Amino acid sequence: MSSDGKGTRRDSVRNRARLVDAAREVFADHGFGATLDDIARHAGLGTGTAYRHFPNKQAIAAEVLAGATEQIAVDARYSLTLDDPWQALVAFFDRTAERQARDRGLYEALTGQGDDEEQARIWPQIIEAVTELVGRATRAGVVRADAAPQDVAAVFVLLGPAFAMSRATGTELWRRYLALLLDGLRATDRPPLPAPAPALDDLPAILRSGKA
Repeated sequence: MSSDGKGTRRDSVRNRARLVDAAREVFADHGFGATLDDIARHAGLGTGTAYRHFPNKQAIAAEVLAGATEQIAVDARYSLTLDDPWQALVAFFDRTAERQARDRGLYEALTGQGDDEEQARIWPQIIEAVTELVGRATRAGVVRADAAPQDVAAVFVLLGPAFAMSRATGTELWRRYLALLLDGLRATDRPPLPAPAPALDDLPAILRSGKA
């Protein structure tokens, strides 16, 4: 390939990344009513460039959501590299919750706009890593024995109102409630949980409930 061809390809990759970054900001600020033209303008690119990369705003929204979902898997895998089982679990909650608190408006705006096949590819990676995080902590005796990996998803759903309170007050109030929720996972002398963990098949419905 000629040097001009390589340069053109690099420009194309950069432009696509600029469009996706711009879409994150535009959707977070203006909701899904924003147009592909709005995104192109925010990225400092022409409308034609945007349409060469994405046929419509649904396509770029799906890529934004796929990137956000992939980052959860990255956070989970990073946390597994930490030696301390409890700190590894806390690190996963901290990193993922911090991003969700920052991008809450984005997730709310793009609910239902994901690519089902791409999500189906990524979610098993997340489930596998989170299952190992919880399993390590349980085997180490630092997480209560009746906790389950599925409880992790429910904790993030329960944090939804705390994210909203944080935005309303301009604070990181969500960190207080995350600490309280994590304290409930710790292995202590407590009575058994009064209800079983949700089934893995129920996780999509649980996550959607937090966006209602």
